[in-house]
Amino acid sequence: MKNITNTDNRQLNAQTPACVLPHVTGCADSKPKMLDLYCGGGGASFGYELAGWDVVGVDIDPQPKYRGKFIQADALEYLKAHYTEFDAIHASPPCQKYSKAAMQFRIAGKDYPDLIEPTRELLKQTGLLYIIENVPDAPLHKPILLCGAMFGIRTYRHRLFESNIELKQPEHPKHIAPNAKMGRKPMPNEYLQYMGHFSGVKIVQDFTGLHWLGQKELAQSIPPQYTEWVGKQLLKALPEHCR
Repeated sequence: MKNITNTDNRQLNAQTPACVLPHVTGCADSKPKMLDLYCGGGGASFGYELAGWDVVGVDIDPQPKYRGKFIQADALEYLKAHYTEFDAIHASPPCQKYSKAAMQFRIAGKDYPDLIEPTRELLKQTGLLYIIENVPDAPLHKPILLCGAMFGIRTYRHRLFESNIELKQPEHPKHIAPNAKMGRKPMPNEYLQYMGHFSGVKIVQDFTGLHWLGQKELAQSIPPQYTEWVGKQLLKALPEHCR
């Protein structure tokens, strides 16, 4: 039996996670299962789907535009109760504690929750493969940095990815193209900073493939190219991890 400790020191007992890889279950049609915590509109989920995962998204807020299997719930409570149903976990805890976009509000006195450490501790206790994603300056452990220029898309949008496996990072091209100014329609030679009430929703939908998401969801999303990259690495590591 594996124990996961609750924040008030109670013990939650659950069976040790079982792999659900096709070669383990004998089911040729099954895919490994990914739990996407704090999923938002599902940008990260889509990348994992492209990499070959069967994804379930969990978020405390309703996500009517999430495409796929979605459960509205507290991320950490759901993790404690259901981690045995999955092979790997992705978590994107709220970033406002560390993001540049929220700095003006922090300076004005607004306090944001810091869920990175509580999330990490629970992920470690599951024994599963995991990814934690967040913004630059967030306190992640030995993360790689992914940038849109690595994948040929019109955004830099740096994000950090921590894992309990060693992740490979693509070569980081120089930032040559200028960023379009916020609120102004981007010129053909400019990259987009898509946050808040940004211009160029159709452009972002096209280069991310997230055509079903609107401005609000895209502004909070992870480019699926990033999670497809790390998702393929998790797939390669999974058979060894399951032994």
